[in-house]
Amino acid sequence: MTDSRDQGEFRFEDALPARTFEGDSFAAESYERVNFAEIDLSNKEFDRCSFTECGFADADLSGAQFDSCAFSACNLSNPRVDGARFIDIEFARCKLAGLNFYKLAQSVFDLHFSECRLTSCNFTDIKMKLSGFRNCEIQECYFQSTFLVAVDFSGSSFSRTLFHDCDLQKADFRDAHGYSIDPRTNNVKKAVFSAPDVISLLDAFDIVIKNS
Repeated sequence: MTDSRDQGEFRFEDALPARTFEGDSFAAESYERVNFAEIDLSNKEFDRCSFTECGFADADLSGAQFDSCAFSACNLSNPRVDGARFIDIEFARCKLAGLNFYKLAQSVFDLHFSECRLTSCNFTDIKMKLSGFRNCEIQECYFQSTFLVAVDFSGSSFSRTLFHDCDLQKADFRDAHGYSIDPRTNNVKKAVFSAPDVISLLDAFDIVIKNS
């Protein structure tokens, strides 16, 4: 991972004027260094749009729909997402904080995160089959009763992140580290792990492992 993810910390001062967003739907548009926190995006629709180095911190995305969109080096900290929809979305080198995905108007997601930093995001009770979190930093996030079959977590680092009652069958944790997964309360059948981090799956059993 590179430090380019810190671009999400930038202050975006080049917001396009609100008149640029008159209307309700936008297709195949490209936006760069736009501060969307200053623009009302509630109930608007974006189809096949790209967002580069854009700011969404505390933005109101309630009721909005993003379909087949790509976010690169964006800051999505604590946006309001009640009733929004994220359909087939790619996030690259983005900062995402405080997103409660269970508040969106959908239960099935196709999301792909690459080299992102996710903090305090909640994925409770949603389905994310075949989604991906590749080479991400995942901190204080919550996966409870989450359908994560064949999800790609490879290369990611975890810190204080909860997995409980999750379906992790065939999930890929190769080269991931820092995860805490109790195999008694999560389905890890045919999930893929790398040594030595796979040893952490034994933490729940209160056993002592010693080298001979």
